[in-house]
Amino acid sequence: MIKQGINVSIGTDGQGSGSNLDLWESMKYTALLQKGVQEDAMQMPAYEVLKMGTINGAKALGMQEKIGSIEKGKLADIIIINLENIVLQPVNDRIADIIYNVKGNDVETSIINGNIVMENRVLQIKDNPKEIIDQCRKIIQRIQ
Repeated sequence: MIKQGINVSIGTDGQGSGSNLDLWESMKYTALLQKGVQEDAMQMPAYEVLKMGTINGAKALGMQEKIGSIEKGKLADIIIINLENIVLQPVNDRIADIIYNVKGNDVETSIINGNIVMENRVLQIKDNPKEIIDQCRKIIQRIQ
């Protein structure tokens, strides 16, 4: 599809079906599965997979002018990863290290639209996280 110029993006399916919202895991599987299916370790470069999880997702939503990359005039959605983590050492290819070794738990800080929502792994939101979780549980009970 990529060779045909089709925009390919990656997302997560949510807690209701896949029970996992870890985009890093989805990116890793995307890269590994293509290598296995094609029987070619050179298939699906890490940088291409990173684009699928960022700018290509924005393109799929028709929002590439607002999100998907760090550029002047776009919404400031940024994450900070601890690159000193032992699983990211030694550094051979930083992008490949991020795609194959980073997990959602490695994100230390999240900035959404310029607002810090998690800093040093501590949520910086006004709402009480326990209340949010309780509200989610009530919704699930109602659905079930």
